[in-house]
Amino acid sequence: MNKFTIRNFLNKILWDKREVPSNYLIYFISRGAPGDIESVSADKITRVYSRGFEFKEDGKVKYIPFHRIVLIKDVKNDRYVFRSPKYFSKD
Repeated sequence: MNKFTIRNFLNKILWDKREVPSNYLIYFISRGAPGDIESVSADKITRVYSRGFEFKEDGKVKYIPFHRIVLIKDVKNDRYVFRSPKYFSKD
């Protein structure tokens, strides 16, 4: 069984024709944002790198390293794909 990695998952939702990127929201640490968290729809991702991803919003490109991602949510099915063990306590 393959270990889950954020990089592999983001590449899958971008390149696998069975996936719909707009079904996923990615929440990440963003100092200065309300609650220090921002989110972006996966359909705004323009590139996945080895240590992060970039997205374009309002004409600006923003790079987010994977270690700042705290949550990935499948909004269509209302389920969490990834929850950072460093950010969320285990319930």
